[in-house]
Amino acid sequence: MARKYDRLPKSAGRLLMASAATMAIIASPAWGQQGGEDDEIVVTGTRAVTATKTDTPNTEIPQSITVISLDQIKEQGALNIREALRYTAGVTSGGDDTRGDFNYTRGFFSATYLDGLKRNFGFVYTPRADPNTLERIEVLFGPSAVLYGAGSSGGLVNMQSKRPQFEFGGSASISYGTYDRKEAVLDVTGPLSDTVAARIVGVVRDANMVQRGTPDDRVVIQPSFTWQPSAATDVTLIGLFQRDYTGPVQYAPSAATYLADDLGFQKVSRRTQIGEPEFNKGPKRDLQATLIINHEFSDMLSFHSSSRYQDAHTEYGEIYGDYFSNPLDPFNDAGNTTVARHLFAINADYKVFNTANHAVINFDTGFIEHQVLVGADFARFEQITSQAFAFFGGGTLDIYNPVYGSAPAAAFGPEATQIQKSYGFYAQNQMRIADRASLVVGVRHDNVDQTDTFSADQEAKATTFRAGLTVDVTDTISPYGSYSQSFEPVSGLNQFGNSYVPLKGEQYEGGIKWQPLGTTLVRVGYYYIKEKNALRPDPSNPLTSIQTGTIKSEGFEVQADHRVPGDITLTASYANNSTLVSGEDRQRDTLPKNTASFFATKTIEAGDDLRFRFGAGVRYVSKRTSGDTASPLYIEVPSYTLVDAVVSAEYQDWELRVNAVNLLDKFYYSSCSHFGSCQFGDDQLFNATLSYRF
Repeated sequence: MARKYDRLPKSAGRLLMASAATMAIIASPAWGQQGGEDDEIVVTGTRAVTATKTDTPNTEIPQSITVISLDQIKEQGALNIREALRYTAGVTSGGDDTRGDFNYTRGFFSATYLDGLKRNFGFVYTPRADPNTLERIEVLFGPSAVLYGAGSSGGLVNMQSKRPQFEFGGSASISYGTYDRKEAVLDVTGPLSDTVAARIVGVVRDANMVQRGTPDDRVVIQPSFTWQPSAATDVTLIGLFQRDYTGPVQYAPSAATYLADDLGFQKVSRRTQIGEPEFNKGPKRDLQATLIINHEFSDMLSFHSSSRYQDAHTEYGEIYGDYFSNPLDPFNDAGNTTVARHLFAINADYKVFNTANHAVINFDTGFIEHQVLVGADFARFEQITSQAFAFFGGGTLDIYNPVYGSAPAAAFGPEATQIQKSYGFYAQNQMRIADRASLVVGVRHDNVDQTDTFSADQEAKATTFRAGLTVDVTDTISPYGSYSQSFEPVSGLNQFGNSYVPLKGEQYEGGIKWQPLGTTLVRVGYYYIKEKNALRPDPSNPLTSIQTGTIKSEGFEVQADHRVPGDITLTASYANNSTLVSGEDRQRDTLPKNTASFFATKTIEAGDDLRFRFGAGVRYVSKRTSGDTASPLYIEVPSYTLVDAVVSAEYQDWELRVNAVNLLDKFYYSSCSHFGSCQFGDDQLFNATLSYRF
């Protein structure tokens, strides 16, 4: 049966188009704990909970962590989570992907969490998180299995949802941008009684993607309630309804893009739709309910619990070009204009329940202050999918003079069910010694069971450790060192019908954190990561994988942030990374060795409640390679440098802000593969936002 889609109802856009972009109304520190330093926490990111699951000053954490506030996201013109991380040292992206928020952290795919609970279980097609629903983003670098269980060796991204406040306030905004991007955002919070506060965030977007005929629409409603019967207890319920209607990001043939001049072919336009406009799109729906409970029994004992249930549905279709059969000449006609196309479609239902619970015990032994964390977590992930896949089933297309309308019906196969259950137990002792040193030690045990319709059941177990020490050699300088481990189960079976063993990683890290002012934080760190049991194509059968060898990642990072409200902000970063797969004397495919960035803003008071804000940023990404240097398919993509800018005018409670991404309209490729495809980098983008605070 042919698939048919409807775009977002226009009435929904008109309903909220009079509202809009959210100001940073600062919630309490993450995990719902209250504190008296909220302004400093959000503006400078000097405290974080992701690294230790306790509210800890960043300088006392023996691991690299970066905190990105909502203010920073708006200033830098980020429209999604991938873009929100582009000024963070150690994080790289191979290009945009509407299927999910995928980033590399220190050379490995990073895991994604929301409010401390895992959000991405492998490669799933759920809607991407909307920055307007978030308070801030914390990036924890390196293995983090002790607190979070199975995950990446490179690190994790933990997003913190907006929470209700007991003081009335909010904002509304409308924005318009490149590719007819129209968006409205409403954010209102306040008390319903002395013990209950509420908040609602609403987003409506009607937009297009760069390739013609592809929508990028969204509706989000995020209501939340906090019940605080006493100063020792708070209970927060966060709901989410999100519906996206969008299409896949396009990969064009390298022979008609980066290699076109060398091979004598014509270049294709970045706006050309190589698929089918009526097929390459589909709806995604996400429903979530998150319950967060904090209770302080006494100064000595407190308890935290986070639980979330998620029900998501995706219909996704893609017709894409066949480039990998002959990467150096993908055309199948004498005029070198027509490519064959494949077809892929998926209908998927996801049901996820996960819960994380821990108790914190505070006590002293002489001059040592202890925070002992004892916790347990459980996750159940279920996906039911049916797929349609047809080699050369998408017809052919002249990519220079496309004529559409030949999309066949998608013939879906039988449903397949995968259920993954994981549970873990952990303990951590966070010690503050003579108020001059911080020592963290932890241990965890995990069990992961996976059941698939068409393969044998799999089970993985692991015990992991972490240890780290930070010493305050002065009131502003804190060197640190740490060791941590990770593990990650691998789905599927090898060519002999046996399960793969889990990936296991370990990291050694050392560095210095410098905080000369409460508004300034600088981190400099060196790391070495080794991951065992790496997967690679079988030389005798490239369609299967064998598990052998290691991946080693080594490098250093510099991140500096200085943020003074209403005055000046500075963000600077540099990262050098070498990620090598054993047996291959070259950088891992599509990963740059060097990245650098700098972004600064300045506020100028003009009197009579009028002020202006100006800002600009520069981002550098070094060359990236793909394939063996001895192969004719080896490809080397040049480095690029981009300029971003922001200018805003504020009058009383009104603000008009204009963001520019790639201001100078630099043409570049975000990634290219030796399999024959390239992805265009972002072109020049503008977005203007009018907002009102109340």
